[in-house]
Amino acid sequence: NMKKGTNYNSAVDFTDADNNWNNVNTSLDQYATDAHWGAEKTYDFYFQNFGRNSIDNNGFLIKSYVHYSRNYFNAFWDGSRMTYGDGSSTDNFKPLTAIDVCGHEITHGLTSFTAKLNYSNESGALNEGFSDIFGTAIEWFARPAKADWLIGGDFYTIRSMSNPKAYSQPSTYKKTTAIVTGK
Repeated sequence: NMKKGTNYNSAVDFTDADNNWNNVNTSLDQYATDAHWGAEKTYDFYFQNFGRNSIDNNGFLIKSYVHYSRNYFNAFWDGSRMTYGDGSSTDNFKPLTAIDVCGHEITHGLTSFTAKLNYSNESGALNEGFSDIFGTAIEWFARPAKADWLIGGDFYTIRSMSNPKAYSQPSTYKKTTAIVTGK
């Protein structure tokens, strides 16, 4: 719990005396449960489908920090942990702790341990694309009955995998249309 601050050393763990995590409250602590569940399902996805022991394949401890800053509409992997803001007036104070966003951010971590793509230009676009693809796959793995093709659709849609232009995202590379032939 970052308690709306930005100093990771001041963060405190979420606890529950009876292990019944009904933490819906005015502080919006349910977003911590969302982030934890997203991390758990992401770990399970990579373990069950690829035999990976966390994102480094060596038991890397996946840490998620919520309630980051004030009026902060973003989620990010910083090289060692995931961080989630609670949103801002722009998005009606919706967090980015949806299952696919959690999977997306954690996949950035996996990519840093595997492909080590430089986060700029084409390699940065590949990094984002892989995170979107696996974030969506993790959502379908975790709860197929409620899965969709929207990135962040549970709270605030950022992108659509089925119709990128619906959210002002490009649908082609450098406006080039791919031509597929039957040869």
